[in-house]
Amino acid sequence: MLAQVLKRAARVWADRGKPGRETSPAVPEEVGAGVPSGDEKDAEAVFVSLLRQNPESPEALHGLGRLQGMRGELAPAGRNLAEAVRLKPDFAEAWIDLGNVHLMSENPEEAESAYRRALAVDETSALAWCNLGICQQRRSQLTQASESFRRALDLNPRFGLALRHWVGIQAKLDWPDGAAELLEHWADTAPDDAEAQAAVGFMYLTHRFRPDLAIAHFDRAVALGMNHAELHGNHGIALQDLGRIDEALASYDKALQLEPENRAVRFHRSLAKLLVHDFEEGWTGYELRLLGEEYPRRNFRFPRWDGTDLSGKTILVYAEQGLGDEIMFASCLPDLIARSGHCMIECHERLAPMFRRSFPTAAVHGGSQHDEPGRLSHLPPIDCCIPVGSLPLHFRRRLEDFPQHAGYLKADEARVSYWRRSLAALGPGLKIGISWRGGTRQTRQSYRSMPLETLVPLLEVPGAHFVSLQYGECRDEIARLGAVHGSVLHHFPAAIADYDETAALLGALDLVISVCTAAVHLGGALGRPVWVMAPLGPEWRYGTTGEGTMPWYPTCRVFRQTAPFAWDEVVLRVRNELIAYRDEN
Repeated sequence: MLAQVLKRAARVWADRGKPGRETSPAVPEEVGAGVPSGDEKDAEAVFVSLLRQNPESPEALHGLGRLQGMRGELAPAGRNLAEAVRLKPDFAEAWIDLGNVHLMSENPEEAESAYRRALAVDETSALAWCNLGICQQRRSQLTQASESFRRALDLNPRFGLALRHWVGIQAKLDWPDGAAELLEHWADTAPDDAEAQAAVGFMYLTHRFRPDLAIAHFDRAVALGMNHAELHGNHGIALQDLGRIDEALASYDKALQLEPENRAVRFHRSLAKLLVHDFEEGWTGYELRLLGEEYPRRNFRFPRWDGTDLSGKTILVYAEQGLGDEIMFASCLPDLIARSGHCMIECHERLAPMFRRSFPTAAVHGGSQHDEPGRLSHLPPIDCCIPVGSLPLHFRRRLEDFPQHAGYLKADEARVSYWRRSLAALGPGLKIGISWRGGTRQTRQSYRSMPLETLVPLLEVPGAHFVSLQYGECRDEIARLGAVHGSVLHHFPAAIADYDETAALLGALDLVISVCTAAVHLGGALGRPVWVMAPLGPEWRYGTTGEGTMPWYPTCRVFRQTAPFAWDEVVLRVRNELIAYRDEN
């Protein structure tokens, strides 16, 4: 009877290992849903009765301690479980439960010690390895935690909680060598395990940037009965990456039916809305970015501007996100400056000279988004503030709100003249800037970039000289291009290192052809002709349909993929258009 009561008592901890309690310790896998409160009371009565008969029964102490832990009575639970393992040092399950109580009591060192005692008794306990991993993860020991979760999965490839934690750590560690292959191996051994299929889909989505393959695994997980908000949210992201926006929105809505307040899903849904130019709803959801873990906290003492009258008031606009974002959102600054008594602009220090030139009535302060707000304390009194990425919420709520501008940023005219003379020395013909790689690994660099060699058909167009606008080290690529293909790509590193000089160079070029990079935003903000080569599922800034202009930049034209990574046909279309453009000019 005691064994049955212990098993029933174990069930009441089952929810601690279910989705939504990802930082809680796991419980034995044979347990199911929670038992009715009457069963819990019956179990407690049995344990109390047994302890009256035998105060030193390890099993009864363990059962009572487990029930107390479930109820949050951590102090008595810890005492009873500690007594159980004192009386029976090889009681592995009691050691695990004692570790769980320590972990819930925010004593990770004691918890780790208890889990290791359990493993000393039974090193084949997947449960102990998993909970040890959770403990190590809480202590930011990610490498050790990864190994513990791996041990748990080696023992039980279907251990869903261990798998979710292990995959999350691999993503944080940028998928060390062999991790993706190991995950695929586990999934192959359990083709009917929904957790494994969802995990492989997540890896394809975030590591290998293959949304098509991710969708296949997400679909398999759904077919196997998985119905988690996170799964439907990731499914939506993969569909969005393939330009299947209606289906993506349907997946996001499924996720939100399960978890209406899921911030990540609501945010990605807002990006889908922005992609299809539903700005009214899109900008509202876009505000959720401010709550993200990766978003730097700026504790300004000024209130957030809510769109009210700014006559006679001073507003601070502060920087966020990347250089391209700062440039793009700066298109709203003329609107804000016109409405405010005085405008102060914080921007990246590389943009400060150009912003001062472009917005002469504003006070521009260059710096870093990670600077302490106190560094602005010397400024005149400020009435309110707003992050630059929130300006469209007030000024770009409809497609008609985007101005048909000829450029709102200004390059240094003297340097533009210098670069015109320098480029003229290359000989007659169009002078065209080229960029083939954009972003970082975290911003899908491989998905939105192409090898330089892919541009060879474009670089062979006669009557044009091509200039590299590529940021970062690229001299070896350019040298190899010339050696293998005989293509000439001019490179001026000094012009790329200094962003104000980059603006002057762009001002002297006849055309910019680029993948999705900051060069697109700089060229468009300067009012220069820009052709963007966009992936099938681009960032929300580039829209999803047609080869027309971008709302942000009337002089930008978008050339889109028709299949993932299918750059060759995009380059061929650009080549044909360039020949026509050359003949017209």
